[in-house]
Amino acid sequence: MAPRLRRFTISTDRIGPRRWCWVRIHPDEAHFAAAAKRLAPWHDEPGWWDGCLGCFQPTGWIEHDDGAIEYPRNGFAGTLRLIDGHVTSEIVAHELVHAAVQIYRMNVKRDVRLSRDCGQREEELAYIYGELYGSLMSYTDFP
Repeated sequence: MAPRLRRFTISTDRIGPRRWCWVRIHPDEAHFAAAAKRLAPWHDEPGWWDGCLGCFQPTGWIEHDDGAIEYPRNGFAGTLRLIDGHVTSEIVAHELVHAAVQIYRMNVKRDVRLSRDCGQREEELAYIYGELYGSLMSYTDFP
C-alpha cells in the first residue's frame, strides 16, 4: 500500500478574525512537488522544487480598484506543505513564520514593513527563526 497524504488544519484568532491553514504532510518529495506546482503553476520550471522540504502557499486574494484587498470569507489563509520523514522543528518553525506573516497581512496590515525586496527578507527572517527554534528544541531536557 502506498503511503498516504496526511492532512489537518491549524488556526488562530488571537488578533482579528479566525484564520486557518491546511497542513499537508506529503508521503514523498515527488508528491510534494506535484501538489505545490498545482497550486503555484508559475513555479513549474525544472528544478524549482528540488531540495525544498516544506513550503507555505498563501491563499489568493482580489485587489479592488480602490486598493482594498478581499480575502476568502471563510478565513482560509493558505496551505503549509511538509514531507513525511523530513519534518523537523526547524522546518516547521520556518514555514509557520510565513503563515504568521500571511495572517498578519490579512488581519492587521498588508505591509509587514520588511522593506524593499520583502519576499527575500521574509524568507531570511523565516530561516533565522527556524534555526533558532530548531537549536532551542535540540535540548533534550527542554519541556
